[in-house]
Amino acid sequence: MEKSKKTLKMIGICIIGHVIVVAVNILKKPEDPFKNDDRVKLGYQHVEESDILNSKDYDSYYVYFYETGNEKCKDTNEVVKSYVRGKSSIYVFNMEEANDIKTGKDFDYKNVTDYKGITVKQVPMLIHVENKKIDHVYYKASDIKKALD
Repeated sequence: MEKSKKTLKMIGICIIGHVIVVAVNILKKPEDPFKNDDRVKLGYQHVEESDILNSKDYDSYYVYFYETGNEKCKDTNEVVKSYVRGKSSIYVFNMEEANDIKTGKDFDYKNVTDYKGITVKQVPMLIHVENKKIDHVYYKASDIKKALD
């Protein structure tokens, strides 16, 4: 009888421990895949919302829109990361930091001249900016991969 009480106690402690571990992992916010490591000199170029169409460094460049922890972005994030290693003319923008950029289905990108006119249809999304205007928009992960190859 004494052994069975101890065994039940141990099982109860193990179950509580597992529940705590699972709860902590569920509540933990996913880490930004484009967070710059302080030890690395050249990192990811995060762009401020107001500078999306106004790069001071390039006339022609890409801006990749993503959300932290978004399952649809995971594969495309890796493609963007490998592109960044070889090129510098790409910026990343986390949609969780957006204030003025809208989300929705309608986006006539050819007439956009200001960042406030950008509508993100979905993430991941990649835009190509040429001379401060959006030249092309890529929505599908496969199209984004092709554009960056």
